[in-house]
Amino acid sequence: MNEENILADIMGAHSSQIESATVLQPKCLSVVAKMDGFVEVAKSLKTRFGFTQPVACGGIDYLNEQRIQMIYYAVNPEHRVMLTYRVNMPRDAPKIPTLTQVWGAMDFHEREAYEMFGIEFEGHTNM
Repeated sequence: MNEENILADIMGAHSSQIESATVLQPKCLSVVAKMDGFVEVAKSLKTRFGFTQPVACGGIDYLNEQRIQMIYYAVNPEHRVMLTYRVNMPRDAPKIPTLTQVWGAMDFHEREAYEMFGIEFEGHTNM
């Protein structure tokens, strides 16, 4: 399965919960989720679309745009495709649900993002 087909399937399953989905380069995809579907899409990316290997996550502070973006990196080992899974939040109150319920290995990375950017991860057990 190629990158375009994977993105088409993801968009077909979650079109109302995704802002954008693009191929960044061969074997590297980007999906930007809307806040209201953030956890649901992440669970689907893991269970339905095979992005089972978490790699890392971190934040980007877009000062001029008054927003912070959280980015999660996960790999689909079957297709050898890397995913950047993103969500935007307001800079003055950055808060999102934790994705440790989806990828437990994101625990430490979310704590780092909390310390560096002040992002609150709702439901995180060890901030």
